Amino acid sequence: MKNLYISISGVLGSGKTTLVQFLSQQLGFHFFEENVSENVFLPKYYEDPKTWAVHSQLFYLQEKVLQLMKMKDLLADTSVIQDSPIYQDCFTYAKAQYVLGYMSNEEHQLYMRFFNLVQRELPVPDLIIQLDTLPQAIEERIKNRGREYEKTIGLNYIELLARLQNEWLIEYSHLPIIRLQVDNEKFDLMHNSLYQQQLLDNIKSAVNWRI
Repeated sequence: MKNLYISISGVLGSGKTTLVQFLSQQLGFHFFEENVSENVFLPKYYEDPKTWAVHSQLFYLQEKVLQLMKMKDLLADTSVIQDSPIYQDCFTYAKAQYVLGYMSNEEHQLYMRFFNLVQRELPVPDLIIQLDTLPQAIEERIKNRGREYEKTIGLNYIELLARLQNEWLIEYSHLPIIRLQVDNEKFDLMHNSLYQQQLLDNIKSAVNWRI
């Protein structure tokens, strides 16, 4: 049976890491997490986005490409689950920097040339699970998790990310996509066993897979 590649998408603070860890445990998939802590440009970006946006975004893109190259080999032996697809790096976060004027036209073109060069050789998700969360709920979560460099994130930026996220999900609708609303009490992976089973059943159905 074909090994599967599932990717969890959603803007920062939407609950991706919680869902990836849960599904990795339940399905026995290899877990690829997003490498946030090693991005030395990220705190600098929040202090001076116009100077550091392209550096930060190229770091994430490089890390995601290396991850997917490793995944390409790993898929021969096991199924994998990933925190954030490469499309989100490109069409949500990098595009947001361009829209906001933090990336120049030339910098964004350079970024897109690199993305287009590499992405054709990389694995494509068998399933994307999108976490849709109200921007106001995300703003509150960001405040509660207390990362010092995220204090400058405002509601307008979160709303822009959510809009761009929705745009590329529509463009990539040829891929199997499950959208989950996570800003209500029904999304409770830790305590709601019925919801857990419904979620697992929906995922298996989406990829025609039986465990």
